[in-house]
Amino acid sequence: MMEILSEQQIVKRLEKRQPFTARAESGGFEVRVKRYLPMVVTAIHDGHEVTAGLAAQMKVTEEQRRFEEDPYTGAVAEAFDISIRGLDSRYCCDLNRSPERCIYEEAWGRQVWKTPLEGPEKERLLERHAAYYRVLDGLLTVLTEDFGSAVLYDLHSYNYLRLNGEPPLFNVGSHFMDLQRFGAVVDHLVGKLAAIELPGCDNRAVMDEVFEGTGYQAEFVHRHHPDVFCVPLEIKKVFMDEASLKLRTTIFTPLREQLIGAVMSNYNCFRALTGKDTGER
Repeated sequence: MMEILSEQQIVKRLEKRQPFTARAESGGFEVRVKRYLPMVVTAIHDGHEVTAGLAAQMKVTEEQRRFEEDPYTGAVAEAFDISIRGLDSRYCCDLNRSPERCIYEEAWGRQVWKTPLEGPEKERLLERHAAYYRVLDGLLTVLTEDFGSAVLYDLHSYNYLRLNGEPPLFNVGSHFMDLQRFGAVVDHLVGKLAAIELPGCDNRAVMDEVFEGTGYQAEFVHRHHPDVFCVPLEIKKVFMDEASLKLRTTIFTPLREQLIGAVMSNYNCFRALTGKDTGER
C-alpha cells in the first residue's frame, strides 16, 4: 500500500530496516522497499508531474516536457526489491543535476519559463531536490552498514531519431566509475545487455558512446558513498514512438523482462566480486 510519509519518516523506516512503499510528503519522489538487499534501481527522470501553478508559468508545452522525460523507466525500476522513482517532471526540478543547475532556464534550445522562477516556488523545488538526496544518502548508508558495499542502477532513456548514425540500444556511462575496482562488473553488464533480443531491433550495448555518465546522481554517489557502485544506464527509446509517446508493447514487454534478468545477473556478479553474501534483511 502506498503511504504518504515525511522525509524524516522515510529515513526512520530505512534505519529500522522496514519494508514500505511511500511517496514523499513534500512531493518529488517515491521509495519502494520490499526487502533489504545491497541493490537499488532508480528512475529519476520517469516523472511528469507539474503543479497547475507552475504549469501556467511554463513556456514549454506538456508534449515538449514529456518528449525529454524518461517515461516507462519507472515500470522497470519497480520490479526490483529497492527502487526510487522521480515524480516531478525534470522541467520542474531535475534530480540528475546539481542544486545550482537543477531548475532549468533553457533546455534543448527552448526557454522553459515565461519569466525566471524565483521566490517560494523555486525554494520548494530546491527543497525537494535536497530531500531526495538526503533520503538517498540515508538508504545507501544503511545498505553499506549492513553489506559493506552496494550497487545502484541509474536508469534513463534517450531520444535517438535526432542523432546521426546508429545509436546503441544500451549505453553505460563510466565517468564516475572506479573501473579498476569494478571493471569486471561493467564488462559483465555490457555482455548481458548485448544478449538482449527485441523484435525488429538491432542491439549494440556500449560504454560512453552517447552519454558518459556525468549526471549529478552518479557524482553524488561517487563522492559520498565510495563503496556504492553507481551504473548510469541509458536505453534507446525503441520501445515507444518518440513523436506520439505511444508505448510499443511488443517491444517494451520483452525489453523489460530481459533487462530485469540482465540486471539481476549483474547484481550477482557484483556480489561475487565484492565477496559478500547476498542475504536479505
